[in-house]
Amino acid sequence: MSLRHLYNTWFIIAVLVAGCATPPVELADTTPTPTRPVSGATPAEPTRVDPEIRPAQATVDPTPPTPLPTAKPAYGASATLPIDLPTVFRLVNANSPAVGFARARVREAMARQDKAEVLWLPNLQTGAAYNRFDGQTQNQSGSVFGVSRSNLFGGGGTALAVDTAEAYYQPLVARQLTRAESFAAQGTTLTAQLDAALAYFDLLQAHALLAVNADTLARAEQMLKYAKNAQASQLSKTAGDVNRAQTEVYLRQQERLDLDGRAGAAAARLGRLLLLDPAVVLVPADPKVTALELIDPTKTLDDLVAISIANHPDLAANRALALAAWERVRKARNGMFLPKVALQEAVGSFGGGINADVSNFSARNALTVQLYWELENLGFGTAASLRAERAAYDQATYRVADAQARIAADVAEAARIAAAKAAGLDLARKAIGEAAELYRKLQESSFNMVGPKAQYDALEPLLAIQSLNQARTQYLTALIEYDKAQFRLFTALGHPAECTTR
Repeated sequence: MSLRHLYNTWFIIAVLVAGCATPPVELADTTPTPTRPVSGATPAEPTRVDPEIRPAQATVDPTPPTPLPTAKPAYGASATLPIDLPTVFRLVNANSPAVGFARARVREAMARQDKAEVLWLPNLQTGAAYNRFDGQTQNQSGSVFGVSRSNLFGGGGTALAVDTAEAYYQPLVARQLTRAESFAAQGTTLTAQLDAALAYFDLLQAHALLAVNADTLARAEQMLKYAKNAQASQLSKTAGDVNRAQTEVYLRQQERLDLDGRAGAAAARLGRLLLLDPAVVLVPADPKVTALELIDPTKTLDDLVAISIANHPDLAANRALALAAWERVRKARNGMFLPKVALQEAVGSFGGGINADVSNFSARNALTVQLYWELENLGFGTAASLRAERAAYDQATYRVADAQARIAADVAEAARIAAAKAAGLDLARKAIGEAAELYRKLQESSFNMVGPKAQYDALEPLLAIQSLNQARTQYLTALIEYDKAQFRLFTALGHPAECTTR
């Protein structure tokens, strides 16, 4: 081995030894470990704070904050889908899981009713029976003897075991239960439509606020332009006019971004109710907001309550359940007087013989009919069943009374809220008129160079823009709340909300 090779070998060995001798660097775990008291141990004393030590007071740094990264998340971009209120109702009826579940319960109740209607009909049976007997047996005279025999029967027949009270009253009960489920499904549809309508109004409000924001932002940008021109001409009344105007523009731009997020959230909530693709962003097909007139304003509260009691499906469902409970009372009371019927008929071929011999087949017809009356537990069980059914009927009648009181209270509450929203709507409309007039007056004077020195003052235009924006926002909110109150009252009366679009 040459000296050069020997030198390279020792150099590699030295590097490896040095690397193995260097301890690995471990990163300190800075995550605070939560302390947990040991069972049975005395908790540690809390750390005492010197009362003379005061926490540092928060101060506001007048310097602008560090600019944030300009990268924006990409998960906000999605395809849009215009939608209106009639489409909302159609999608609710077609896609809502709650509505579909309620309709499935109606179909289940109808199937149970169909089964109750055919309790009088016997069952059809067919098959074969094999019997083998080996051992001692006894005849009618008492003699005991050994026997080994086999037999085989093949055929079919009818079997009927029916309680005539059950067969008579159960269809009556099933019909009322079907009616109850049908009315309950109508109530579920009403609720689903109302929820979707309110979610649609939230979406409509967000987009209407975006339109108000766009107009306000345009006015603020115009004010900023005037302020910059005045500053360039050294005609600003104060040195902070441009800053004041620029701040207003930034705030309105931030408001627009917040409203975009609000509109997206409202679209997601509405899409969930309609069972739509969450990647699709719903937008109102017509962003114009109008006042709905769903209830005759000449109707009194007593008139509205009477309408709700006559039409609300929840009350009708509870009434049907009460009628079903009453039919059960009649069955428990009259069932002891109605007989039970048992019928068994078997027609086929029978053959048999000694030991394992199965032969000598011939036709066979066996018919058994039984008619009897029954008192459960010497009549005490029957009396207890009657008391139980009467108690169940009393519960059903109390539920009817509770539903009627609840529906009447809902109508009264919705009517009073709707009346208050209607009155507030008029005031909000007047506020817009005053704010618009203020803006017009200031636009003719303060928006340009004013005063003896022909100076520009950005404060008054700013106040006018803010007042007009506030008035428009308040009016829009009052209008949306009024429409929501109209829908709540219309639904409380028992009318489907989709009728409003006809």
